[in-house]
Amino acid sequence: MVYLQLPKLKRERLIVLTGKEAVLISISSLIVAFIIFSGFLMLEGATPTEAYGHIFTFAFDPKLGLSTTLHRGFFILFSTLAFIVPMSAGLWNIGMEGQFYLGTIGAFAVAYSLPNLDPALLIPLMITSGALFGAGYGALAGFLRGKLNVNEVVATLMLNNIAFWLVYLLTVGGPWAGIAESTSRPLPASARAPIIWNTTFTSFLAIGIAILLYIFLKYSSLGYQIRVLGNSSVAAKHIGISAPKITILVMSIGGAIAGAAGYHMWAGDPAFYMIPRPEAYKAIGDLTYWGILIGLVCLLNSLAAIPFTVFIGSILVGSTVLVRRLRLPFGLDVLFLGVISLTFVAFQFFHNYRIRRIRRE
Repeated sequence: MVYLQLPKLKRERLIVLTGKEAVLISISSLIVAFIIFSGFLMLEGATPTEAYGHIFTFAFDPKLGLSTTLHRGFFILFSTLAFIVPMSAGLWNIGMEGQFYLGTIGAFAVAYSLPNLDPALLIPLMITSGALFGAGYGALAGFLRGKLNVNEVVATLMLNNIAFWLVYLLTVGGPWAGIAESTSRPLPASARAPIIWNTTFTSFLAIGIAILLYIFLKYSSLGYQIRVLGNSSVAAKHIGISAPKITILVMSIGGAIAGAAGYHMWAGDPAFYMIPRPEAYKAIGDLTYWGILIGLVCLLNSLAAIPFTVFIGSILVGSTVLVRRLRLPFGLDVLFLGVISLTFVAFQFFHNYRIRRIRRE
C-alpha cells in the first residue's frame, strides 16, 4: 500500500507594512481584482473596458451618480474612522452597525421632538444627539470589555442585533411609524442636510474628523497611550496606562463617529429623508463593515482612508448600471465588491506572512 504524505507547512510573520508598501499592495490588489472580475464580465458576454467605463462615468457624473457616490463613500468613511480609533488600541469595533442605528434614533428623536426649531440649531442638535447615542452604545461595549473582560467582538455583534430591533420597534407600527408601510415619518424640512458641491455638508465633517483623528492619534499624549496599548498591553500596564479607561474611551469615540453617520445617511440623501423599511436600513447598516476592511488596508491611517472610501462608494453606485445599461444579471455589483475584498485580504496576508515547508526528520 502506498501512503501519501502531505508536506508540513509553517506560517512565518514578516516585517511590518510601511505606508508606501500598503499603497503598493492596495494598487496591486485592485489591478488583480479588476482582472478577475473582467473574466466574469466576459463570461456574461460583456466587454470589460465598456463595463468599467459605464461604472465610473456614471459614478462620477455630476448629473448622475456623483452625489450618491460621495454620500455613500463618506458614510463608509464615518464607519472606517469608527473602526480605526478602537483598533489603534487593539480593540475590534464590530459594532459600527449598531452604533449607527443608535445614532439614527438619537438624531430622529430630536427632529421629531423639535420640528419647528431653526435649522441652525436643529441640525447641530441632531448630529450631537446621534453622536451621544452612538457614544453611549460604544461605551457599553467598552465597559463590558474593559471592566468585565467580555470579548468585544461578541459584545458588539449582540448589540448590533439589539439596535436593529430597537429601530424596528420605533418604525414598524411604533410611535415613529409613517404613512408608507414599515417606514418612519419623514424628517421635517428644517432637519434636512444642506448640500455643498454635490454632497451633504456632513461629508466635509467626516473629512475634518479624519484629519483631527490623524493628529490626535499621532501627536497627542492620549493618542500615544492608545497606540501603546494597541501594541502591547503588558508595556501599557508597565508604564501605568489604564487599559479599562482607554478601552471605554476609544469605544466611546468610535461609537460617537458611527452615531453621527445616522444623521449623514438619512438626512443627507433625498432618496430617504426618513428611516426606510427594515430590509433597506439593514442593507445600509451592512455597509459599515467596509470600515473594517478599509481601516486595515489603510494601516489605521485616517487620511489614507478618505480617497479609498470614495473609490468604494463609486463601485457601489457605478456598478448598478451593469444591470440597467448592459442587461447583465443582478448581483454582479455584489460580486465585484466581493472580489475586491478577497484580493485585498489575500495580498495583505501574503505580504505579512511567508508559508515555509518544514523538512521532515
